[in-house]
Amino acid sequence: MNIKSFTFLITVFLIGCYDPPELSVEPAISFNKIIFVEVDGASDSLILTFNFQDGDGDIGLDANELAPPYHTFNYVVEQLPSSYNPIEFGQSQFLEPLQLAVIYNEEIILSGSYDASGGLPPYGCADYIIVMDEQASPGDSDQTDTLLIEKNIYNKNIYVDFYRKIRGEYQLINDDFSQGGCVEFFNSRIPVFDENNIGRVLTGDISFSMLSQGFKQTFKNDSIKMSFYIYDRGLNKSNVAETPDFVLANITK
Repeated sequence: MNIKSFTFLITVFLIGCYDPPELSVEPAISFNKIIFVEVDGASDSLILTFNFQDGDGDIGLDANELAPPYHTFNYVVEQLPSSYNPIEFGQSQFLEPLQLAVIYNEEIILSGSYDASGGLPPYGCADYIIVMDEQASPGDSDQTDTLLIEKNIYNKNIYVDFYRKIRGEYQLINDDFSQGGCVEFFNSRIPVFDENNIGRVLTGDISFSMLSQGFKQTFKNDSIKMSFYIYDRGLNKSNVAETPDFVLANITK
């Protein structure tokens, strides 16, 4: 599938001219509307609009914010007496418990634990990264390592799931777009609205435009549903909101 980019249209209402209501610092969201815009010769747009409110207004991540806790992924490591050893693909023996670690400013920062009770996952783009020795020649496969990673959920701040309704049951179809994690999915970053407003009560709506040439091929005339949620800068997760069931033809504008 050809997933090109994401765009956001954000309408924000600041509550500061009078005593603000008591709102939780955890963001709350609700579905507003969804439309499909077909574009000849280019990627089509599926536009999800939802309402939000946040008690301290700390919603949004800029693209260049990659320092922990917003880094891309964690290495899975075992702790040795004086060091941490990254876990490689196919490694059969390791010291548990395994840890999650990120390298930042040449320092190793532990960021959690990794559950290996069910064994290590099979090879896939979502779970492994290939790294090359800095001294190796290009294309020298003997100087590369395939290391186990876990993607950092806080690297994105909006997550969506697609479901197809089959005989009354909903089936997750994200892999129809992401190809098992090898292609970037629609999970993305809502940008910072206005740094001056962080710390203030915010309400408003956000329109999230997802671009792809694969919507019609994937959804066909089936009944589809989306679920979605967001994180704020404090790593607080919102509630999970859902769209009603829809057929692509019925939401086309």
